[in-house]
Amino acid sequence: MAKLTLFWGERSDPSFVWMSEQTDSSDSISSGYQISSKNLLKADLSCLADMLADDSVTLVLSSSDIVSAQIEVPQKAQKLLRKAIPYILEDEIATPVEELFFAFSQKNKNGLLPVRAIARNYIEELVAYFSAAELKLDKILVDIDLLEKSELGMSLILSNSECLIVEDDEKRWRCHSDDFSWLVQKQFEQQEKEDNLADNEHMPIALPLDIYSDEATDQFEHKLPVGRFAVETHLLDNKQQFLFKNAANIHNAINLLQAEYEPKKENSELTNFLFKAASIVGFVLLTHIIYQSVTLYTLSEKKSQLETQKVTLYKQAFPSRKAPASAARAVKSMRSHMRTLGGGGGEGDFLTLLSSSSEKLTDLSQIYPTNINYDNARNELRMDLIASDLVVLDQYADALRNSGHKVSKSSETQTGDGYSSRLTINR
Repeated sequence: MAKLTLFWGERSDPSFVWMSEQTDSSDSISSGYQISSKNLLKADLSCLADMLADDSVTLVLSSSDIVSAQIEVPQKAQKLLRKAIPYILEDEIATPVEELFFAFSQKNKNGLLPVRAIARNYIEELVAYFSAAELKLDKILVDIDLLEKSELGMSLILSNSECLIVEDDEKRWRCHSDDFSWLVQKQFEQQEKEDNLADNEHMPIALPLDIYSDEATDQFEHKLPVGRFAVETHLLDNKQQFLFKNAANIHNAINLLQAEYEPKKENSELTNFLFKAASIVGFVLLTHIIYQSVTLYTLSEKKSQLETQKVTLYKQAFPSRKAPASAARAVKSMRSHMRTLGGGGGEGDFLTLLSSSSEKLTDLSQIYPTNINYDNARNELRMDLIASDLVVLDQYADALRNSGHKVSKSSETQTGDGYSSRLTINR
């Protein structure tokens, strides 16, 4: 199968460039079709469906529509990365993080996590557009991730006054060609400051800079800081062709199709499975009916035992009273007695307060009490709790306040994977 790569360009661009492993030396995509140009209008995307119905498609987006970053994340936060990353980058991104989808890969050699962010409406638009064109998206990559880094220094693609840069520490960024000089000069000054170099000292060795460009670079090189770079220029015939060839050697490019956008794997044996399922559906149905019949009989027996236990419990609780004729009357009598206890003082107030407070504990896997004390003089219930996080603890306190309780909370303490606190509850 041929692998088709589409260089989509910027979101507003009307056309895209296609390339395929089968078409490096020929314009033929498949045996029955030919295309005279590698540039196609985005509106004509569906014309590729018949020619490449079974081929995998890699879409390469422009880094101008993507937020690129490297961040440091705690080792303990690995399971919560997808939730934590937006809040780590929230102060560094102008767009609200709720409107972005974040994709990431493994940490690099410096222990930093490469992250790419794309507008949710943009990636959903792309997925829907390719689905309507009956093309299967295998990957969505960013052009800046297809630039191979040098062992030392920087590599840079210069095209249409845009610079795509990758440093030897795998930091990737883009800028306008006119801004590159002062940006790297600022970076050098910051590095010298961090390294505590004296005012009369400078970086002793010129940093290697590989420039790949499909246009003249004399003016660009002239603006570079003097003595800072050892420049080597490589002329390109085509920027997309260069990135396309690099893609074969780069295996750590971040695929934006992650989480809910990850392509669903098709089961090639689906038809055989359906035939096998049809042959045993009768047996499964019969087994299910037998199981339900046995379960119904078991539940009926258990219900009868519970009715007997209710009457027995009433006799144990009220030995001096005459036992009621039925279990329903026994339960009604015990409930009436409990309501009487809850309406008075002393123990009744404690039971009432305990009952109304425990009603708000709807999920014991998220929050649960470890100790309960009651101050009869103050009519206060003191409850020590452990919650999975601070939000759950605050939600429980708010729920009690909304139901008419007065709640005061002590400071929270982290306990294992959760947080502990004491609530003082009264009415």
